[in-house]
Amino acid sequence: MKLIAGPYRALISTLMIGGFGIGALFIAFIVFNIIRLCVRDRHLRCNFSRKFTLYSFRFYLYLGCLLKIFDIEIKGLEKIKNDKGVLYIANHPSLLDVVIMDSFVNNANCVVKASLKNNFFFSGVIYCNDYLLNSISPEMMIENCRKSLSYGDNIIIFPEGTRTVDFDNIKFRHGFASIALNCNCDIRPVVFRFDGVALRKGKLFYHTYHKILTYRIEVLDKIGINEFIKNNPGHERTALPRILSKMLQKTIQSKMEN
Repeated sequence: MKLIAGPYRALISTLMIGGFGIGALFIAFIVFNIIRLCVRDRHLRCNFSRKFTLYSFRFYLYLGCLLKIFDIEIKGLEKIKNDKGVLYIANHPSLLDVVIMDSFVNNANCVVKASLKNNFFFSGVIYCNDYLLNSISPEMMIENCRKSLSYGDNIIIFPEGTRTVDFDNIKFRHGFASIALNCNCDIRPVVFRFDGVALRKGKLFYHTYHKILTYRIEVLDKIGINEFIKNNPGHERTALPRILSKMLQKTIQSKMEN
C-alpha cells in the first residue's frame, strides 16, 4: 500500500500545484476583471476580491484534504467571527500557511514579499486584494497598516519573515509589534503545528511522496494592546516592540511544543 501511496501523493500534489497556478491566473484575469467592471468603488471592489479569494482557497484546501494530500484541523475559529482591525501573527512552517490563513480570516490583508508583485501567477491576486508589500519603509508600512485597519481589515503577518528553519528556536522580527503599538490594534496569535516533509524551507512539493501534510492549527485569544502597555509600565516606548515580540515568540513556541 505504501508503494502506491507515495507515487499517488507525488502525482496529485503536482496536479494541485499546477491547478493552483492556473486558478490564480483565472481569478486574476477573469474573475477580478469582472468585479472591476461591475464594482466602481475601490474599497468595496477589494472586499469582493478578498471574499472570492477566501472561498477559492477554502475550496482548494478542501479538495487537497479530499484527495488525501492535506490533513487540516483548525481549533478556535469561534473566536474570530467578530474580528475587525486585528493583527494576525503566526509561525511559518510551510509554503501553504498563507493560503490556510487566507481561507479563514475574514477580509484579510497580507504583508507579502515584494518579489511576488512580479510573479506571473500571483501578481494579479496581490494587486486586486491590495496586499501590502514588505519592501516599503517602516514608516510607510505603519501608515498603510493604519489605513487598512481603519477600514476593518485584518492584517496577516508572519513575523519570522520566511519559512521556519529551526523549529525548536523560532525567531520573530519586531516589525509586527511596532505596527500593533503604533496603530493601537489588538493581536490575534495563531499556532501552526506541522508534520510533513514537502513545502518546508528548501523542500519541494513532490516530497509529499514521503507522507501526507498534516496541519494542527490553533487560534489563540486576542492580546489587547492597551492591556499590554498597562502591564508593562516603566519601559521606554522604544523598548515595547522588543518586549511584545519576545512575549509572543515564547507563547507560540511553547504552543508548538505541546
